[in-house]
Amino acid sequence: MTARLLVPTSPPDGPQPLDLARHLGGVADLIETCFAHELDEGGRGFIRELRFLSQLGPWLPPLVALGLSRDIWTQGLVWVERGRVIGSVSTQMAGPQSTTWLIANVAVHPEHRRRGIAFQLMQATLDYVRQRGAQEVSLQVDGDNAGALALYQRLGFAHVATHATWTRSGRAALPAFVPSAFDIRLRAGREWLAELNLAELVRPEGLTWNRPLHPMDFRPALRRRLEQFLNGQGEEHWVAVAPGDRIAGALSIATGQPDGDRLILLAHPAFHGQVERPLLVRGLRRLGARLGHVRLEHPTHDVVAAETLAALGFTVTRTLRWLRRGLR
Repeated sequence: MTARLLVPTSPPDGPQPLDLARHLGGVADLIETCFAHELDEGGRGFIRELRFLSQLGPWLPPLVALGLSRDIWTQGLVWVERGRVIGSVSTQMAGPQSTTWLIANVAVHPEHRRRGIAFQLMQATLDYVRQRGAQEVSLQVDGDNAGALALYQRLGFAHVATHATWTRSGRAALPAFVPSAFDIRLRAGREWLAELNLAELVRPEGLTWNRPLHPMDFRPALRRRLEQFLNGQGEEHWVAVAPGDRIAGALSIATGQPDGDRLILLAHPAFHGQVERPLLVRGLRRLGARLGHVRLEHPTHDVVAAETLAALGFTVTRTLRWLRRGLR
């Protein structure tokens, strides 16, 4: 009788589901190699966290399931050759019970490109999320990445929006206060629905690429405030109110983020060009001097906002296209 091999064999080379315990370190190396020129301090911190977690071995999956790190994308596919991760695609739901899934970290090692690896991994990922009830997938890509744009167009993705990331040093001089025709104040709790309606009017694509507009992002909630407090984060919503108690614009301020403080600017079309500067000045003065940077993502077609941001010391550090595809 022939003896059976009791030692488990390694999975064959090629595409396979992401196994955190075996693949996470390789994914970290791959992301660092492919996106080195794009990584800011937040990105480098993310890579360090991936490497630390990869050392936990079999303890990693249960710890991640318990909420050890919300930044880790626990699903996706990798392409392995000779035990080395040379391609990856990460995916996850956009939110609890959401039918929109997100795709990120699409990467192929430079030495293995032009072999169709990215296309095969993406096709397999679309099948993967479709089997789990996805009706739509969303991703973002650098505006000057012609190769990636061609790949996604070939896969049926459509352009949704293009946003520029504006960055300002927290050490830059604060802008002088300028009297405004608007009453700029903290948003009252009951005004959350008006801010949501404004966002639906001017930013129907969403405030960030990875989350469609959702009432929970605007409605006051004790649990949300508690989670932010425990994570060392803060959030404020400011509104510019025109005569007649009409909300002309809004500015949200998120502090304690891994990559610095974040602003989101919304301006009602009826007050376009009038409300942007007063809101931004109030927000910057509210933040005061900072050690890090202040960032804001805004649609590139808004020329008026771009001129205002530039005048206040912001510069464009990245331009990203948001792409989506239906799966029905």
